[in-house]
Amino acid sequence: MLIGGVRDRVTEALLKYEKAKVVLEVALSITEEKGRGEVGDFDYKTLVERLRERGYNFDPKMILRSLEKDYAVIETSYKSSNQHWWKFVDLEAVKETLGKEEEPEVMLIRAQAHSLNLDELERKLRFLAGRGLRTEADRMLFRKIAFSDLPLLVELHRRAVQYEETQYIVTKVMRILTLATKIATMGNAKDDGKGHREDEGETENNNADGIRLLHGQDTF
Repeated sequence: MLIGGVRDRVTEALLKYEKAKVVLEVALSITEEKGRGEVGDFDYKTLVERLRERGYNFDPKMILRSLEKDYAVIETSYKSSNQHWWKFVDLEAVKETLGKEEEPEVMLIRAQAHSLNLDELERKLRFLAGRGLRTEADRMLFRKIAFSDLPLLVELHRRAVQYEETQYIVTKVMRILTLATKIATMGNAKDDGKGHREDEGETENNNADGIRLLHGQDTF
């Protein structure tokens, strides 16, 4: 699920991919040089050529795919057997983000959020929410998340909520905390229900044993 505007998504991509900045900068330079044409803003062949001119020899395919599929910063405008063109979803937003000087605290919050791998944490919690805390391994995983990760998320939320640029992090953190609360509630309800059923079973067995014993005594 995409969170935040194009500026937020560009920033996230820059944090994840070290070379995303140079790819976007070169793509922007091609767009500015050639203008925004009907076929698109930049193409793969020219992008690779310009990267090599700057001394970069890596293949940008993976980064381009992620910028399109994961972050919706660019989108395919034309594709054939030997050509691939993209256009920027919001050209001005990309320009502003690449040239913007952020406050150190905002930069720190973004870096810490990235280090916590919020998407992976949410994936684990969705898995637990779907199956419940069935095994001891499930309970240990949830306990680790609750005591190790969630306190860090609460502190991150406290700071991120103060800045407009990090509101997408606030949204992610709240989604994770909501999932964790749901799992905790499910776990307690399940434990109580199980305990209740076990008590009932023990009572029924005791009564049954008592009846058999009494019956046996009566028989003798």
